[in-house]
Amino acid sequence: MPTWQDGEFTWIRGRSQWVPDRRMQQYASAEEVDALPCPPPGDGWLYAWAWQDRAAGRVRTRGFPRRGDAIAEDEATGASAIVLTAELQRALDIIQGKGSQILTRPGPNGTVEVGGRVILEETRSL
Repeated sequence: MPTWQDGEFTWIRGRSQWVPDRRMQQYASAEEVDALPCPPPGDGWLYAWAWQDRAAGRVRTRGFPRRGDAIAEDEATGASAIVLTAELQRALDIIQGKGSQILTRPGPNGTVEVGGRVILEETRSL
């Protein structure tokens, strides 16, 4: 998998076919995404998203593995960002979790490029 640094973002290039199954679910607003319980009821990976600014490609997302383990919410999931970008076929500026920003764009030959940064909020032992 190719990787590179561009300013403060680290980038990778991948394919949506490489991502294990997960459901993308669009909501009417970022506030609706923010109001979801953690985790929402149901089984299987859920990537909840809503447009914050469609023209700018800005979305609010939350990722829920719903595996029954200690991780109730994934604060920054590049794999889900790849799938959403492949489905929408456009560059995105994704705000996920409390301190992450993920940038995506369609890449060459059906790939998706993902760049991101995170802010460390706390360290936990699992």
